[in-house]
Amino acid sequence: MWHLPLPGEFLLLAHQESGRVRDFEQAAYGCAAAELGELALGRRLRVRVRKSKLFGFDVYRASGTIELLDTRRTGLGWADDVLGTLQSGSGLHGWLRHRRRAALALHRDALIGQGLLRHQPGRLLAGERHHPDPSARGSLIAHLRAVYDQQAPLDEHLLFLSDLVDSAGFAGELGLRLSWQQRKDRARGVGAVLDFAEDLRDTSTVLSGAIPSPRSGGGGDGGDDGGGE
Repeated sequence: MWHLPLPGEFLLLAHQESGRVRDFEQAAYGCAAAELGELALGRRLRVRVRKSKLFGFDVYRASGTIELLDTRRTGLGWADDVLGTLQSGSGLHGWLRHRRRAALALHRDALIGQGLLRHQPGRLLAGERHHPDPSARGSLIAHLRAVYDQQAPLDEHLLFLSDLVDSAGFAGELGLRLSWQQRKDRARGVGAVLDFAEDLRDTSTVLSGAIPSPRSGGGGDGGDDGGGE
């Protein structure tokens, strides 16, 4: 399971057993944010932020701008494409808005090719579905749950994944819940995240924070997966 890049893991968790995603736009934004997260983990970029301290907590003043650190080829087609289109100083929200649907389609197709999503075409009024492999999805959830329950160590990769899952709002559906103390420690940069670089923690926070709230009334992807803008 752990050969999957961050956007692949996020999408695998975003797809419910029914084959739907709870909110298509959230999943698309989250997938694009996960692409940047994977590159940040590889020290290829970071998101510059403006923040201050309030009662010991980090308060972010803006959405952040993308700063490129290393544009050499990665060997991953999608990652090289992203690095090729980014410019240092790109606004985070604008880039995510532009990239979101292409990112979801690309990484969904990759999961289908790996047998981790099974495509079910739509019929009549029923939209198409993408059913996640139950063993792979269950294994990933179990690993995350061990981290949430503090039975396994938190690493940088799982920090990004858990931040994305939590911000997208489906952590609770997966039985994943951070305690108030865990949330407080993350916001203060102490506890399990103390040894992580500050710019990496900031990047994870602002990437996950860029995922929009669920649309009014919720709604899965149904048949509008590839719809235009």
